Amino acid sequence: MGKNKGKNDQANKVRIGAIGENLVVAKLMQQGWDAINANCTIKNYKSIDIVCLNADLMESDEFWWKPKTSLVQVKTSVQNNIPAGFSIQETLNKDYLQKMVKGPYVFVSAKQINDNYSFRFFVISRKQIIDLLYVAHNYYVNVLHQGDKIKLSAPAGISISWLEGKPEFSPRNFVNFGNPVSESCEDKWNNIWDD
Repeated sequence: MGKNKGKNDQANKVRIGAIGENLVVAKLMQQGWDAINANCTIKNYKSIDIVCLNADLMESDEFWWKPKTSLVQVKTSVQNNIPAGFSIQETLNKDYLQKMVKGPYVFVSAKQINDNYSFRFFVISRKQIIDLLYVAHNYYVNVLHQGDKIKLSAPAGISISWLEGKPEFSPRNFVNFGNPVSESCEDKWNNIWDD
């Protein structure tokens, strides 16, 4: 029974991730943009989940005929701390984040109520996610746990409270860590087009 439960937990995690991605595609399309799930052709496409096109914006002055394109990463979780897809060690290197983050992130918070889920969508620009990962995890390692032995290979997470623009590091520690997200990014779909 223990083995099956583990398999079921993993299957549920994969399923909730797929639901999150498909809901984000639908939300982007509701904005009038074209959106394609990259994982439909390549399973778990690296660093990108959704390709989004906005025909009302041009890619640049040089490519005036080409619609603005955004490469979106989606992270879905039932927890209040959503894994960001990087280790803590990786988030301590801003140059690495600049290279690896390809576009904006949409964090999907899934809460189960009886047999149904409710979903919240937090849309954060590429610059915001890079700054948030770097600032929060540097604070975690170099201030909050200075001198402690920390497993730097552990997954780096993003707290829902940070995405709501709250400055504190955790409910237990109300010290302002310098959150670069100054206001809630819930349903801020235009952040898809910001750098």
